[in-house]
Amino acid sequence: KSRCKLQEIRQHFTRSPGISILLWLYHCWCAGADVDIFLDSYEAKQLGSLSCDVAIDRKIGRRPGTLSLWMRLVSSVREAYTADELLMYRARWNSSLEGVQYLTELTMADILFGKTQNNQYLHNPDEAYCTWDIWQEFTMSAPPPYAKALASITWKRDLKVTKLQAYVWDFELALSSPPQDSFSYVEIQPKEYAASSDDPCTICHEELDRNSCELECGHEFHRECIRTWLQEHSSTCPICRDYAVLPGDVPERPAWNNSKHYKAKLRKRSVF
Repeated sequence: KSRCKLQEIRQHFTRSPGISILLWLYHCWCAGADVDIFLDSYEAKQLGSLSCDVAIDRKIGRRPGTLSLWMRLVSSVREAYTADELLMYRARWNSSLEGVQYLTELTMADILFGKTQNNQYLHNPDEAYCTWDIWQEFTMSAPPPYAKALASITWKRDLKVTKLQAYVWDFELALSSPPQDSFSYVEIQPKEYAASSDDPCTICHEELDRNSCELECGHEFHRECIRTWLQEHSSTCPICRDYAVLPGDVPERPAWNNSKHYKAKLRKRSVF
């Protein structure tokens, strides 16, 4: 009976080629590793190579007592690697599938190693929130069509990762639909993501007031927050990454760049 049990576990929980460890871990949770399967140390040592990673597989059976397969996998991954070693940061994802997978990897890394509210969702990753760091990393690596659509979403603290993933899937369906005269990025935007006057400043996360300003791209921030951001961090909008500069602070065009695109970018201004 024990042999059949172990064989069934190997069949359902062995990592497939090309799947990242973080994505594999999430698939294991989806398959019931947290609720249906419990193993003592001896049984866990007989599993063989589930993760196809020696550093992880050696640690699965080390913890004494009877534990769920999920906790054995999680503790093994945590002991074997750090977040930076596991998470392969992407310069660009190119499809909805890649985008959803990347969001899953970012979320699992935050749950396992981060110091955010997502720590409490180890036993239910689908309840995790899209933190500001996850949002920035995901949107900055989005391809142009998706980046433009994501720019219409105002990040909020209560934005769930699963809702953002659903939005990415829905956007791909909209792209594959026959073109319509009334089609726009705003129309496919989920209602709960639409910007409103109640949205906070996404830099300090405090409520916007009369001391706020709107950039040319349409995103609004506290005047001092965006001024500090543009002067000390980046010359782009922190949400959509569109170019913005303070009045009277237009940088000279680099000698090596003679493109019309760059000239057009320099004419962008933030409104103060």
